[in-house]
Amino acid sequence: MMRVYQAAIIILVLLVLSACNLSTQPPTAEPIDVPTQQAGGKPTVTITSPETGDEVVVNAQIFVTANATDSVGVTRVQLIAGNQVVKTVSSESPAGQTNFPVLLDYTPRETGEVELQVIAFRGATASDPAEVTINVRANQAQVTATIAPNTGGGGSFPVIDPNDPTCRALTNTGLNLRFGPGTNYDRLRVLAAGSVVPIIGRLADNSWWQVRSNVDVGWVFAQYTSVYGVCTAVPVVAAPPSPTPPGFVPTATPSRTPTPTSTPAATNTPGRPDLVITNISGPSTVNAADGLQTYSVTISNTGSGASGAFANRVSLPDGSLSDLGVVANLAAGESISLNFTVDFSVVGPGTYGLEAQTDSEGQVAEISEVNNSAALRVTVN
Repeated sequence: MMRVYQAAIIILVLLVLSACNLSTQPPTAEPIDVPTQQAGGKPTVTITSPETGDEVVVNAQIFVTANATDSVGVTRVQLIAGNQVVKTVSSESPAGQTNFPVLLDYTPRETGEVELQVIAFRGATASDPAEVTINVRANQAQVTATIAPNTGGGGSFPVIDPNDPTCRALTNTGLNLRFGPGTNYDRLRVLAAGSVVPIIGRLADNSWWQVRSNVDVGWVFAQYTSVYGVCTAVPVVAAPPSPTPPGFVPTATPSRTPTPTSTPAATNTPGRPDLVITNISGPSTVNAADGLQTYSVTISNTGSGASGAFANRVSLPDGSLSDLGVVANLAAGESISLNFTVDFSVVGPGTYGLEAQTDSEGQVAEISEVNNSAALRVTVN
């Protein structure tokens, strides 16, 4: 009996030791999530169309489709042709967009090879450029490698009839269609990049267009569009009443006057502005006999601080400089459109450049001083 008892004790001890050995086995390693992109890294951008080697005809408009991404937010995208900025599209959100598809129009004016670059920005941080080289031919008969149709994420090619006099807007990116001319109005829906919609009204400063899309009538921010057709007769439309903020409940003002307390004033560190000419709109082909033509220059503050006052000017076809006026101030994210007229009857047939320059007297300390000009080439018959 004693032996049986001793054997049971030995078996129990062995089981305890075995359990201790199991508990000392190394634990299975858990998977670790590794972020694919750091918040402080550069944005990235790709060109989906055209491709290197594609051929186009001189003086014929083409569309460059691209897609920019950033873990924080892309604030603007620029198209550069032959080392010259020809198009800038900014995000409607001051904070930018993590995914930003764009459609950028460009008209080559000379034959030969042209390098196209698209650069995305998060504030002052620029991406590495996406690059393609296209060949510009003198006529359609010389074109053998045409641009393939594109309906991908960068937007689809719109159909623009140059002989259609209807005033219409092309959306350069996915754009909110709103109930009124301001970001405080609710959104009807989103117009895809490359949508072409008729303009039926405008604000007096041309900062917002009233458009019709199918059965919907709404407003889009003019800064994110390219304008086609004859727009001189578009009427100025009064904005609808501003919407009441959600959840707003008026409260009675207390009759007693609280005892004032000394509260230290918060010290805000102001950001720096960045003035960019985002668009020059107007006819690119005119007849000298038509006389005066109207053009519009859109200036945007893509920085994080107010600009203060700044002057602007434009270089005309005859080589003279014309004053565009002084803007009193642009807050961060704000834009303004300045109009000017050109008399083409004083110049002969040919191709001329209209070059606009913002902050022409260097009054503003900006994030970047190299993006203050843009040009539009005009052919005079």
